[in-house]
Amino acid sequence: MHTSILRFKTLRSIITFKSVLTVFAINSICAFLKTIYHLTVVESSFEFFFAELLGYFKAMNILGFSLAFSYLILSKGPDSKMSISRIAMIGLLAFTVSFPFIYTTNTPWDQSSLHPVFQVTVYSLSTLIFSAWAIMLIIYLQSRESQPKFQMLKQEIAEQSIERDRIEMELHLLQAQIEPHFFYNTLANLHNLIDIDPDKAKNLLEELTEYLRSTVHQFRHKFIMLSEELEMIHRYLNIQQIRFGKQLRFEMIIDEKLLNHPILPISILTLVENSIKHGIEKNNGVGKITITAEVINKDTLVLSVIDDIGRYKPSPYGTGIRNLIARLDVTYNKNYKFSINCDTNKKTYSNIEVPANG
Repeated sequence: MHTSILRFKTLRSIITFKSVLTVFAINSICAFLKTIYHLTVVESSFEFFFAELLGYFKAMNILGFSLAFSYLILSKGPDSKMSISRIAMIGLLAFTVSFPFIYTTNTPWDQSSLHPVFQVTVYSLSTLIFSAWAIMLIIYLQSRESQPKFQMLKQEIAEQSIERDRIEMELHLLQAQIEPHFFYNTLANLHNLIDIDPDKAKNLLEELTEYLRSTVHQFRHKFIMLSEELEMIHRYLNIQQIRFGKQLRFEMIIDEKLLNHPILPISILTLVENSIKHGIEKNNGVGKITITAEVINKDTLVLSVIDDIGRYKPSPYGTGIRNLIARLDVTYNKNYKFSINCDTNKKTYSNIEVPANG
């Protein structure tokens, strides 16, 4: 894929207005010179001179540009040597492309005893050979001129590839560092429930197993669907409800149209964990968490987690939030907004704003 992109950019740098004008000028000069030469051999009128010049002008430009673009299509790039067979393929393609155009020009092919197709073939091949040196010369010069650009593009694409790999590795490392603190509390709670309430312990273990299974799967992707994130959150909150009881309530206000929207894995979940740790736990497991998602201004997705406790102290951020911010930096190249605002003893608002197109 990198080779195709590089080749496309190189060809684009060669096909400029200047190069097209240069090829046109060379073709036209060749047509004029060939007409002058022809008139020195055959006496003709002034009108015949212009008719002859127009015919050569059309043929030379048709063949010249066919040859030039055949080279651009079949060449492997300015830093690659060209074999004899590839040169022959370029000439054959140029002849094939130009033949129908030359045949349909106003040249009086029927004035000879030879069949028009044979006349066009001989005429095209002779003219192609006559003009080939000039066209190949300008293409060679353009290729030599484009070699520095080619090398710069090659280096640029290589650097972009290295940078992308670095960012991907950094993102995976950041995601691998996420160790939700609730695991320890959940396992401790599970240990206590085994003797006190085996059924509840079994339910807790099942929810924890499903949560871990879905979480590990999501970490393998750069983005996941919002619906997948919400499913993980639902299992996480089910575990917390087993731990705290029905005094913990939660609500998800999400438009169904957004469920297939791609988001950063474990991003909303991190905010939910933060609300549990700094809000619900400090209120003895009593409280409500509200999760919302909406698109504003048609290009910004706003993800929010709100708790009705209002006891969060924003400075400094903990490990989970710092990790989330680092992953947002890597993924969105700082094209995002993150905020946590606390209305003391009332509500805490955690918001992430990212591009709506992912």
